[in-house]
Amino acid sequence: MEPQTQNNQDKISTWIVDDNKNFCLVLAVNLNKSKTVDCQRFFHSCKTLLRDLETEISPPSVILLDIKMPAMNGLDAIVPIKKLSPGSNIIMLTSYDLDENIRAAMKRGASGYLLKTASSDEIVRAIESVQQGGVPLDPMITKKMMSAYIGWEGPENVYNLSPREKNVLKLVTQGMNNLEIAEKLFISRFTVETHLRNLFHKLDIHSRPKLVVKAINDRMV
Repeated sequence: MEPQTQNNQDKISTWIVDDNKNFCLVLAVNLNKSKTVDCQRFFHSCKTLLRDLETEISPPSVILLDIKMPAMNGLDAIVPIKKLSPGSNIIMLTSYDLDENIRAAMKRGASGYLLKTASSDEIVRAIESVQQGGVPLDPMITKKMMSAYIGWEGPENVYNLSPREKNVLKLVTQGMNNLEIAEKLFISRFTVETHLRNLFHKLDIHSRPKLVVKAINDRMV
């Protein structure tokens, strides 16, 4: 289904997957008010989305995906979506903040996780962030995960991370992209990329979302 909005090739192509038709329509209209996001399509089942992706010539840059869906839930749809459209970044947009859902989503290939309490502006910023390599997490989720580890000193530095690598890793888990990290730490973007390559190597990780999951699971941040 398509909202009545003119397409803009310069914007970030975004699809919504949610079985609440009114939610899809309202969110699409609000996203299209932004200067950076173009939301022309939404789906009310994961199977319909997958069917369309099989023949889609121009898949979206970003997919906003709910978890609770008919027939196939959003978590089960992540892997087949990534197989059909590896270049599409998936941001979970759901009401469920269970730790197991968050970890499952990120491990399966999602690039971000937002709650439906997020404002349209926050969703737009998350879409912009994921396009720039960030891993946007809802502030409430980040706070919840971090608070679980308050008072826990954490393991020894078994991965032999340098102080700067630890700083970069912490900012990655906060959803910052490379440019934002560079500006925060007053270093070049090239230096950030070098630290990330070192982190991937030391932690035996091959994607940014999985780096976030490992950092949180192993309580490195």
